[in-house]
Amino acid sequence: MLTYTIGTSVSNAKKAHLNNAMHEVYGPNWDVNPVKPSDFRMVIKSVPFGDMNLSQSTLSQAEVTNTAKLKNNTPEHFYHIYILNRRQKIVTNNRTAILEPGDFTIADSTLAMTLTTAEPYTTIGLTVPEKVLHKYVPDPENAVGLRFSGKAGFSKIVSYMLLTMWENAESGYLVDTGTDLANNLLGIVSACCSLNCNQPEEENANLIEMREKIKHVINNNLQNPDLCIGKLAKEFGFSIRYVQRLFSEEECTVSKYIRRQRLEGCKRQLANPAWLNHSITEIAFNWGFNSSAHFARVFKEQYGINAREYRKQALKGLSYYKDAGS
Repeated sequence: MLTYTIGTSVSNAKKAHLNNAMHEVYGPNWDVNPVKPSDFRMVIKSVPFGDMNLSQSTLSQAEVTNTAKLKNNTPEHFYHIYILNRRQKIVTNNRTAILEPGDFTIADSTLAMTLTTAEPYTTIGLTVPEKVLHKYVPDPENAVGLRFSGKAGFSKIVSYMLLTMWENAESGYLVDTGTDLANNLLGIVSACCSLNCNQPEEENANLIEMREKIKHVINNNLQNPDLCIGKLAKEFGFSIRYVQRLFSEEECTVSKYIRRQRLEGCKRQLANPAWLNHSITEIAFNWGFNSSAHFARVFKEQYGINAREYRKQALKGLSYYKDAGS
């Protein structure tokens, strides 16, 4: 296993080493631009499977770009099939997609591409030479930059298989079977491309755009206790079933998304000294909950700690906490 580690101080020399590691594992033209160079850390691990590489990258917040610069007009041509554990925005030529945790996509080393994630993240992927991928996917360029859902269908198998392959490769269990498994994975990717690429791209983009609009309305109305899927459907002129369909590839339903966002708002205020003189019930009701018992139950289910204890721990060390009360 090859391992590349970039520490917290990204000097020009270390950045060159980082980009060289990216080129060696993922193909030419990839560059990493840390959001906070002084706090940046990146670890790349790679296991070769014949002409292919299975890899894991863990990095701080950064913008990853593929400049697609030609080398003597004959660039090495690789594709990278990967999953990640954080939401990511990818832009390839005129195509934009939002990947959710567990989704996979295909990157092309010869196409300009920008990957943006709002927080540190980890990817697991298979880097495949063009000549190998073409045996399974005749027109891979049609699939580059598309979102393949990790929640259902054959693409769910790809996501799970990449994760499982890496777990075993890291433990040294795929020395003899890695190449065969990688080829089997490409066969499933082929099925995903055949199914997904036949769907109109505009339709997929419209579904994502509409889901984001609904999320925007939800996030602006969390303090309304009457906010629910029925009201959202009515506001947008959709059926409840259609709104449910828009969220079918999310990690949660519409109702769970509303509850999660409300809990996040409560959690922020519980940890904010400016809200110390407001009771936990006041904060819960301020975010649209209408039952203190229900709030207490779902807060503990979500975070594994009751709201009062969380507040106490979050504000620990403030000299006035004891006097103000919890």
